[in-house]
Amino acid sequence: MRQSEPFIRVGDGEDWTFTNARFEDGADHAIHVPQSHRRRDGTGMQGHHYGFLREREYGDLVARFRFRLGSHSDVGLIFHAADPADFFALHFPECGQANRAQHFWATLSRMQDGWFRIIKMDLVRRVSSTNRLWHEAEVSLSGDHLRAVIDEGGTFEAFDPALPGHGRCGLYLFTSGEVRELQIEGAGGTPRPWDADRRPPQRWFHPSMDTTFGTWQRPGQLVQLAERELLHNYTVQERPYSGDMTPVTSRSDDNGQTWTKPERVADLKVGAWEGCGSIHRFPDRVVRMLIPGEDGFRIGETTDRGRTWLQPRPTGLGAAVLGVNRLYPPPAPFVNVRDGSVLVFAYGGHESSVPGAAIQTWGSHHCQAFVSRSQDNGRTWSPWKSIDGTLDADGKPVAGNLDLTETCGVETTEGRILTFTRPIYSPWMWETWSDDGGRTWTPCMRGPFPGYAASNMVRTASGAILVAHRLPGCTIHTSLDDGMTWDQGTMIDSAIWCMGSMIEVGPDLVLYVYWDSFESFMRAQFIRVTPRGIAPA
Repeated sequence: MRQSEPFIRVGDGEDWTFTNARFEDGADHAIHVPQSHRRRDGTGMQGHHYGFLREREYGDLVARFRFRLGSHSDVGLIFHAADPADFFALHFPECGQANRAQHFWATLSRMQDGWFRIIKMDLVRRVSSTNRLWHEAEVSLSGDHLRAVIDEGGTFEAFDPALPGHGRCGLYLFTSGEVRELQIEGAGGTPRPWDADRRPPQRWFHPSMDTTFGTWQRPGQLVQLAERELLHNYTVQERPYSGDMTPVTSRSDDNGQTWTKPERVADLKVGAWEGCGSIHRFPDRVVRMLIPGEDGFRIGETTDRGRTWLQPRPTGLGAAVLGVNRLYPPPAPFVNVRDGSVLVFAYGGHESSVPGAAIQTWGSHHCQAFVSRSQDNGRTWSPWKSIDGTLDADGKPVAGNLDLTETCGVETTEGRILTFTRPIYSPWMWETWSDDGGRTWTPCMRGPFPGYAASNMVRTASGAILVAHRLPGCTIHTSLDDGMTWDQGTMIDSAIWCMGSMIEVGPDLVLYVYWDSFESFMRAQFIRVTPRGIAPA
């Protein structure tokens, strides 16, 4: 760092180590990633950019800076970096759902093994979430205590025994995030050797780079056909947000390491956004596809490993309920219950929403979530039922929570059903339980962590539960005690869509296939569940 300048600048970059793309100086002492490089893949988490100041190490420190966030962005102060693959970051993740619900989050994470291990994430009050505003931050680090003051009124604090230490400082930028007027003060030391060539390892791979049907792959569901044999259904759009969208299937005979070329699902109408139907392996071991439509849900099945599908037939499951014009299945798996029944979830916008209001108008949009139960492998289904079991003062059911959208769930070791539902306005996901196979439900309660898209949830044979969701980026929370307690979360990729599918392909070995951040090829990771949580496999 050149002491002659009042604020830290990039300059010619000689004092920095950059990963993925070189930062540049902008107006008013701002530091940002050049527009042309913001959507670069990178070998680590997609679109992540890190810059490290090489000339000085810090232990305890005080940093002052201003930062600005855009839609789906992140900005962070890096400190105690041992090398470009091992460092701490205090960062401020943003996504569209957090912004329009007026939530501002701060996160303390450590980069290890190519993932951000979250130490603490908290909702910071008294800070606006509106995009493109410049925020002021003062960050002080003393021993095991980190304290950040944002815009004078917002405070974030964390204590952790891993914080004492020293190392390089720097910046983390994702997409349009910017930092300006950066100053760092503190006890410095002679820099130790710095391995500028180290990089966070790549933990993801592309299951398919086939462009026959287009360039934007949008994963659907994974099902197991037989031992080591998987089927995946997904859609491919010709170009991001334009052109034909084709429903396809692909198969793997090695538990998801390699995949066949995608094959088009013939005669299947594709919706404008939700894509084709959801596939599921029912208790009778037959793979069926539930297909939504304006006239209700239909179901079809395959007898040749997903290459062709029998003519879908009506199920009697309606596409609407009282107060909700149209129901959509979330991008989440069905739940096979140990009594032989199957649960499917759906959600829909409620008529009580304020007509013509923007979703940024807090409370203007309303939505409800429902569940239906089949006891005959999908041939017939029970009427839709709200997953919110709230009762009034007289013990009678009420209409239910109007902040519920996409639901995902699992059955626990004891046979209880646990669900998490994405909110519109709540800072945390909504949690509900059923003790009778999905017939009745507890009242909604605030869940243990935030999640603005919760389409991926799996329970392993050993009883571990994994939930992947949006914010920060694509984060997985893990419970090793049937959902009673959860870890702080691990951000495994940026993946701002955070939709896809998880499946256990071996003892405590999970395959996760998910949408990428930049409307391109889908990505996948193998995740190992250990007694201490998840780890790259």
